[in-house]
Amino acid sequence: MALKNPAQIAEMRPAGRFVAGVLSSLRDVARPGKTLKDLDAHAHRMIDAAGAHSVYLGYHPSFGAIPYPGVLCTSVNDAALHGLPSDHVLEDGDVLSIDFAAQVEGWVCDSALTFQLGTQTPEAQRLIATTEQALDAGIAAAR
Repeated sequence: MALKNPAQIAEMRPAGRFVAGVLSSLRDVARPGKTLKDLDAHAHRMIDAAGAHSVYLGYHPSFGAIPYPGVLCTSVNDAALHGLPSDHVLEDGDVLSIDFAAQVEGWVCDSALTFQLGTQTPEAQRLIATTEQALDAGIAAAR
């Protein structure tokens, strides 16, 4: 993998801003009573409005049973990463992980967000803080 030059890094920024904006918006939209498909539809509308492209929608690796049906990977509580958008209804206290990737102006950005809906619990907040610390440590070690 080649390091990117300053001009390429500048070209990447719109993709990063877009993905960050979608994830931020999803944090506001996700609430008890919404389904994972509701969140996916919201992100899909944002992709269409921006003229961006989903990296996930239609992706069909050789090991996959079907092409991926959504623009988000959503996982609730103890579900494994990369869960399919579904009719699962979010509840107060759920821990939600959202993975989102999009292509903007030829560049792809991929990011994820994990947070607790509604009533915060010490256990979930500790889990989220611990995983964020582990990610920070991994990034620091990679640098």
